[in-house]
Amino acid sequence: MGLLRLLLALSVLFEHAGGVPTRWGAYTIIGGPLAVECFFIISGFYMGLVLNERYDRPALTRAFYTNRAIRIYGLYWAFLALYLAIFAAAQLADGASPLLPYAQAPLGCAEKAGLALLNLTVIGQDLTLWLRIDGHHLAWTTHAFHSGGLEVFHFMLIPMAWSLSLELEFYLIAPFVARRPVWQIAAMMAASLAARVIAAGAGYSADPFSYRFFPFELALFLAGVLAYRAFAAKRAAWDGPPAKALALCVPLAILAYPIWAGGEPANGFFAAPRLALLVLVAAGLPAIHGWSRHLTWDRAIGELSFPVYLDQLLVLGMISTLPLLAGHPAALTLAVAAVSIALACVAVRMLDRRIEALRRGLATRAGSRTVR
Repeated sequence: MGLLRLLLALSVLFEHAGGVPTRWGAYTIIGGPLAVECFFIISGFYMGLVLNERYDRPALTRAFYTNRAIRIYGLYWAFLALYLAIFAAAQLADGASPLLPYAQAPLGCAEKAGLALLNLTVIGQDLTLWLRIDGHHLAWTTHAFHSGGLEVFHFMLIPMAWSLSLELEFYLIAPFVARRPVWQIAAMMAASLAARVIAAGAGYSADPFSYRFFPFELALFLAGVLAYRAFAAKRAAWDGPPAKALALCVPLAILAYPIWAGGEPANGFFAAPRLALLVLVAAGLPAIHGWSRHLTWDRAIGELSFPVYLDQLLVLGMISTLPLLAGHPAALTLAVAAVSIALACVAVRMLDRRIEALRRGLATRAGSRTVR
């Protein structure tokens, strides 16, 4: 599943960097929003797996939370420190950087400090998508993207971390959900989908409701949990040629998305191409896991996905002004991808593998089982 995860991280990167020009428009693989939702499904699958096979009893819930926190915060804080150092240097050099909102926004010190704290906690960063600056205070809004340049989410130094906040919110409830009977998980998924349908009927379907609102995205996490249950119910069925054919269909469909989607916009959740791909990913995860779970090279590739997701905007900001890349969107996108992957390799070698060793040690001492 590692190759799939890196492909999705590159989809987000391609959209941020502008993509590669083609006759279908800018090629961004499947783009950021759809890639993030595919990540949610994968996360649900993994949480279903670890909570039913490794942390398989309530006594291990605390160990699960500790393990997840180390996984997310270890790399995130390292990259946050890197972002902050580079932004501070830029601010001192020419007075312009993503730190500028903290100096110029008409907010009190307490509210700015609270927003700064969200950069450390990660969880809660999605709340900035529902806030606006009203006078000298924060106020709730459903139109955060139309705040006249005073968007509160600009206070977040790693903008993509709002999706990590949704991940952490799911982790908090996962031990109380992922071990439940299939029919209960399916009922919760149906409730989440029904809430989205009702909201769409009331006019709440655009961004951030389209893919950033946790109650709606919960259905995708739960689809991943159900995909794991399908794998666990009959493991041998996911090792044969038909399963491998299904596994191959997923990355091929992602890479060819602009072709088979026919250029139809996929901004709304209920767009047919978007739904079709999400269903295919959920259906294909058991087959992908059945094929790839013993592949060392696939696991090594997957280790790059999280740091690539975190480092891409920093890399883009640093190399986008190079004269050699100016006016060449394809060259810029590919250069950002290459540098982001290289930086991810450094992060994995210097930090992530130590984090993984720590996590494995803690899990073993807590009495967890080995995931199969």
